[in-house]
Amino acid sequence: MGKISQAKYLIITVILCSVIIFNFVQWQNPGLGTFFGLLYLIFYSFIFGSIFISPAGWPALSADKSAAGWQLILGLPLLLSLIAILGTVAIYFYQLNDLIFGLLVVAIPLILVTPYYYSTPPQKFSLKETILKHFDKVLERKETKVNVILVFGYLTLAIIAFTFLWSGQTSQSIQSPWQTVFSKFFLVYFLATLFLFTYILLSKRTKLPLILLIVHTFLSTSVALIVYQIGYGFDPFIHQATEEVINQTGTIKPTPLYYLGQYAIVVFLHKLTLLKIVFIDQSLVPLLASLLLPTTTYFVFHYWLKRPQALTLAMLMLVVPYGGFIMTAPQNLANLFFVITILLSLLYFRGQITISIFYLLAAATIVIHPLAGLPLLITIFLFNLFKALYDSYKRYLGLFFLTAVVFVFVMPLAFIINDSGINLARPNLSWHALNPLAWVNRFDLPLDLVYLINFNQLILALLIIGTGIIYLKKHQLLKNNAVYLIAALVILANFFLVKYFLTFPSLSDYDKTYFVNRLSLLAFYVLLPIFLIGLHLIIKRFFGHDIFGKFFIVLTLSGLITASLYLSYPRVNLYEPAKFFSVSDSDLKAVRLIEQTASPQHVVLANQMVGVAAIKEFGFKQYYNGQFYYSMPNGPDKTFYDLYLEMIYQGAKKETMLKAMAEAKTDQAYFVLNQYWRDSEKIAEQAKQSADKVYSIDEGEIYIFEYNLENPG
Repeated sequence: MGKISQAKYLIITVILCSVIIFNFVQWQNPGLGTFFGLLYLIFYSFIFGSIFISPAGWPALSADKSAAGWQLILGLPLLLSLIAILGTVAIYFYQLNDLIFGLLVVAIPLILVTPYYYSTPPQKFSLKETILKHFDKVLERKETKVNVILVFGYLTLAIIAFTFLWSGQTSQSIQSPWQTVFSKFFLVYFLATLFLFTYILLSKRTKLPLILLIVHTFLSTSVALIVYQIGYGFDPFIHQATEEVINQTGTIKPTPLYYLGQYAIVVFLHKLTLLKIVFIDQSLVPLLASLLLPTTTYFVFHYWLKRPQALTLAMLMLVVPYGGFIMTAPQNLANLFFVITILLSLLYFRGQITISIFYLLAAATIVIHPLAGLPLLITIFLFNLFKALYDSYKRYLGLFFLTAVVFVFVMPLAFIINDSGINLARPNLSWHALNPLAWVNRFDLPLDLVYLINFNQLILALLIIGTGIIYLKKHQLLKNNAVYLIAALVILANFFLVKYFLTFPSLSDYDKTYFVNRLSLLAFYVLLPIFLIGLHLIIKRFFGHDIFGKFFIVLTLSGLITASLYLSYPRVNLYEPAKFFSVSDSDLKAVRLIEQTASPQHVVLANQMVGVAAIKEFGFKQYYNGQFYYSMPNGPDKTFYDLYLEMIYQGAKKETMLKAMAEAKTDQAYFVLNQYWRDSEKIAEQAKQSADKVYSIDEGEIYIFEYNLENPG
């Protein structure tokens, strides 16, 4: 694969930048913006990837003429990293306004042009020649009839599965997508997985299996994106509202030191394509995960394994917990960058990728979410130091371990600087926490098997990682890969110190546990290469038997992937009823009605999903003493939310609403009650006795109670 001539680079850059900027400023055509915006991302992802991935240094790529595709795919996270970093600088120190956007569109090609022409061989690039070579290869590799049947069978099943998801769309409040999706979806998904697995093992192709893997990964990660018409989760609504503010004003006040990387990417892509911010935000992580996880896994492991084995590992990435990749949030996007970086690190130790790539990815991850970015920076620094000292490993062993010990305190110090408290009490460790083994039996065999895996996933992960470690030790490779174990132990030590010796005043106990446990997941991600090696060895061991043994393995792995799909989304069953309801159309109607009937200054006591419905409709409209005018459970001061809970659990009394008005210094307050709340009928009857007005939404789905100060009652 050659290099694009400087004249062609200039012409392409002028055309792309001119059309994008003129369309953004004048024409405002989303179709044109999407087309040229995608061309912009594709072209400069390819350029960025070409800087670091040259066929001259990658014999395997030169041999199969596949460099351009890999340069494009692996260049995409690098391009997004550059956008995240530059956009963060703009938002934090000035504004990401229309002028800065235009400058970034032009600046990115200028930043890439010099390293591009100094990093690859000076041979010419021919698009026509590249297309013809790929076309010839497609014609050369004819599929057997069995493979054709498998491909068409998979595509048919995938279409049926997507149809089931589409027919399960809802704008009502639900606790799990599986409440509305046709129950036969899991059977269809299992069969689709089985067909795809079989095809991967039989095919002599690479590109078509990878394309189907991307489709299957998107089928797995897009359930929430498709089913929840209004949107899934709680945090995404807040981030989308923030992105809308940045799009309109160029910045957000007060400007945080975190999340800006995601905001910069979403706002940049919105201005680039003119697609709606909500659509870009909701699609970003599921789409990136679908594109990057299977391709990066295959790209890394195909240097050690045969094609079917590398493709199998790429598919088995769906066994790894991916609940964080089903929606877009800064932590999820940062975790995705974390995983991609760890996978690519295997090629760093082969000497095929320079360390600068990893520091770029780590910097982008930090500005997206420091909770993933700082551990990633620690990990990359340890990788860098380990490789630099490798030739004199024993002489500098003390220096390396001293550095690792220092990094144990990075996350606790970062939290303390960010106003977390110190708790010197003795950790309260229960036997249940130390004994992860669990047995289940609810007389529902499929569900029992799924939860037997779920409740014992730590033990299973440790067994698989242990298998990988034994293999490395047996083949005298453990020393070469010891840094993965050390980096994981450093992050686990950070997790232990943060979990048991720090306090978080602004978080509830549940939120603190959920928040801190993210660090333990990152430790697993660091061990992901060893986990995948162990998984490969286990499969290889059982796969060496007769045809029936192979079929059993394919069935088992397809079942595991189907179970992983089920467990990656909220569930309502005998084992763990889902805790939260989604935002509904009734919630939106409720906040609109309040906005129409209320005075300019009012406060609303409601559950958090009604609160995010208000944020979705009206943004961050009003605050009283640092509290959002809809009661919310987050933030250092939760007086409004505490009063809401008082209305729910201690009787719906006017005295409580008067406290809310006094806190906000307003003359009007509203109490919103969703029908799905426990004892909602009893609470509604209590509130009706003291409210000045009562409104009903969608035949009692939601009741709104209005209270006014001038009618003390």
